[in-house]
Amino acid sequence: MGSHKKITKIKKYFFKSTKTAIKKNKSVKDKKIAQRKFSLTSSLIDKLSKTKIIPKNKANRLKRKIQIYINKLP
Repeated sequence: MGSHKKITKIKKYFFKSTKTAIKKNKSVKDKKIAQRKFSLTSSLIDKLSKTKIIPKNKANRLKRKIQIYINKLP
């Protein structure tokens, strides 16, 4: 396996694990738990944007959507 394919697999893994974390964060109905999970999800999203897997603006949009969801929780 070439190094390029190996890097691509690593990027896909990080991206998929972040998508899963976002889904889990949106499925939580308790505000306190959602806020704790948001810090973990936010750091994963930041890592993706830092390593240029996703653009900065997309990372900010994802974090903002999650934050809006958390703010609407009772």
